[in-house]
Amino acid sequence: MKYFVATAALVSVIPGIVSLTINTPYPQLLSWTDGVGPYYLSIIPGGQPSAPSLKSFDTQSGNSITWNTDIPAGTSVTFALKDSTGATAYTDTVTIQKSADNS
Repeated sequence: MKYFVATAALVSVIPGIVSLTINTPYPQLLSWTDGVGPYYLSIIPGGQPSAPSLKSFDTQSGNSITWNTDIPAGTSVTFALKDSTGATAYTDTVTIQKSADNS
C-alpha cells in the first residue's frame, strides 16, 4: 500500500515538472517542446508580455515553424507561445537582425 501511495504522489507531480518551453529562434526556425497542441504563436514587443502582438501565426499543430522574417531589422521582440491548456511560454528578448526586405 505504501508503494502505491508513493507512486500516486509521484505521478501527480510529473505534470508540474513538464512545462511548455519555446526555444530562442535560430535564425528563422521557431521550435517548442512539451505542452498540449494546438499551439498559438505570436511575436510581441521585446519584454512586454501584455503588449498587443506585432504578428500572430496561424494555429500550429506541430512543434516548429520556419518564419520568413517580416519584422524590420533592429526591432526588439519576444516570441510568445500558448498551448491549448492556456500555458504560456516566452523567449528571451531578441533583436531582429535581418528581415526579408533587407536580407
